Amino acid sequence: MSVFTTRLAAVLIPVAALGITSCSGPATSSSVRADFYWSAARETYALGDYTKTADHLEQLIGDDNPYTARAIPWYLAVTGGMANGYRELADQYAAGARRNKSETAAFRAKAAAYRTMANQWAMRLAQNADKLKDIPLGPLPLDFALPKGSAGEPELLSPIANGRELDAADAETAEVVTLQHAVLMAVCAAAGAPQDVAKAEEVLGRVPTEVTRATFGKALAGMLEDASRLYGRNQLDEPQKLAALRERADLVRKEAARVGSARVIEAARAARPNP
Repeated sequence: MSVFTTRLAAVLIPVAALGITSCSGPATSSSVRADFYWSAARETYALGDYTKTADHLEQLIGDDNPYTARAIPWYLAVTGGMANGYRELADQYAAGARRNKSETAAFRAKAAAYRTMANQWAMRLAQNADKLKDIPLGPLPLDFALPKGSAGEPELLSPIANGRELDAADAETAEVVTLQHAVLMAVCAAAGAPQDVAKAEEVLGRVPTEVTRATFGKALAGMLEDASRLYGRNQLDEPQKLAALRERADLVRKEAARVGSARVIEAARAARPNP
């Protein structure tokens, strides 16, 4: 079985919620459905609910609709960030298990739970990374704002890594801020501003905007490689998945360079006749 056959089931919202009546024609129903999911993704993204954001966007990336080309980069940035955020949480709890011998079992249990979540998000990312080719040639549209989150590393990760057991409220806060930070970093990379929140804010402050396919492809390949670390010997120890994600990263780079590097885009623009 292919490693990309495992997939989280998208949250299905009843058709009735879309306000579609039985007398609506297929084209109208499809348009209303797409409008609904796009609007819902914007709302949940603004709230920092990236699970629901990804679920809504997943409804838009599988077929041809007015939002497909804009939904794909957004979905990949969110899923890449979530995969890396859960992997980071797992790594910190695993480190804490080595420090706190009396609570090793509890820390390992948390690490295992977060690795399970990271695996689910990594599979969503990997299964849909090839949708980059479904976006028309040329620059990629980015039609989403900078998400919530702080540019700095989450402070609560340090006590976790040092083996300090957090109370329930702080543990929940650690999860939230770590995921927010990871999605923020993924979006910065997608905007061509890795680790530079100020520059990413400038780029995304004029949404909708565009980045070159090479820029986005490099960011996406980096997300896949980061996610692949989850399958190393000291973590989930799944060499087939590790190899598969790294192979997908290489394919993404080749696809991005082949169909729309900055040089290709500039050459194409220069070749256009003057109006």
